[in-house]
Amino acid sequence: MNLFILDTRDRNSKYRGGLVCVVGSSRPTAEEKRACVDVVSRYAMDGWAIAADPHTLIGRLAARTACAAGAPFVSMGRVPESGVLPARSPAPARGWPTLD
Repeated sequence: MNLFILDTRDRNSKYRGGLVCVVGSSRPTAEEKRACVDVVSRYAMDGWAIAADPHTLIGRLAARTACAAGAPFVSMGRVPESGVLPARSPAPARGWPTLD
């Protein structure tokens, strides 16, 4: 599991801490799942927003953990390996809150 952290504590942000983006393997191990829940819940309880792709297993776990902790969740889509964004973004998954 990889974390990308944007710390906005020194800026006038509506989030107390910042944004934590969670990225993991397509087939996470039990240890990776435990680490995801631990890290996401710790940051979420401190007021950080959580970002992940809810179309992946680790992304869904991060989303559910963030929502259970009452933290904002940002649904992030995948970027194609070519690095070129699609002409039209797919619709967000049903039931997942997004920030506008």
